[in-house]
Amino acid sequence: MKNHSFTPQLQLTIGVLLFVLASAASAEGMFYFGSGIGLENFKARYDKRADVDLFPTLSLSDLVFSDRDGGDGTPYSLNAFTGIRIGLHKKGLWFGVQTETVLKSDVVEGRLAGVGKTISGYEISNLLEQNWTLRTDRDRSLVARVGTVVSFLGLLDFSPYVIAGLREVEVAFERTIEICGSKLVCKPGEQGTTTTERRTPSLRQMIVGLGIEKFIGEKTSISFEARYSSEDDESWDESTNDITTPSSLSTDSYDVSLRFSIYL
Repeated sequence: MKNHSFTPQLQLTIGVLLFVLASAASAEGMFYFGSGIGLENFKARYDKRADVDLFPTLSLSDLVFSDRDGGDGTPYSLNAFTGIRIGLHKKGLWFGVQTETVLKSDVVEGRLAGVGKTISGYEISNLLEQNWTLRTDRDRSLVARVGTVVSFLGLLDFSPYVIAGLREVEVAFERTIEICGSKLVCKPGEQGTTTTERRTPSLRQMIVGLGIEKFIGEKTSISFEARYSSEDDESWDESTNDITTPSSLSTDSYDVSLRFSIYL
């Protein structure tokens, strides 16, 4: 299982960077904070693979079974952010760094159909039919923005910019399995035993995107952003008797948001 939490070295780097930016901000930069709303196309994939090296008691030898499922959602999101923007020229290039926290309404659901029946009619327990759900418990990121102030016909000033950064998403993954008797699979009308398993992995993603910002007052602005968060995965192994089942969960997403900022 991978450890995706922000490392102390990264936290130290962030602290030093913010200190340097804060020192420069007093002369030619601005602190800001804000909030916004967004819509995200969030994709999740769940994969399982059972490798059976030797299992003679169930008439199974050197077989491989795999099953996978995917789901997506379009959750609404509410974000809050704070950062520093430094104008490298009075009108032209600027640079900024900001931290963000996002609350989302997402719940992605899916179902593995179940594979892996032996010659004797028994199911491989790690690959039974199962319902699964995934939701976001925590979503935070650190991004850099680089843009420029441009003027349209000398009347309209706005700032197109590019975005790059890191995103850490902590998710809650649950799967529910119903088991009946020695052959594990429930027949129609048969009441089985339901087992629920839960994991809380943290996934780290790279962020890239584009945005445009327009000041609507001396210290307030509105911006529109489009971002892509790269795929990352969490892997783990499950073992039952002589069967090992490597499993993985992966996510990636696209999102758009409308943001309102106040500069200090």
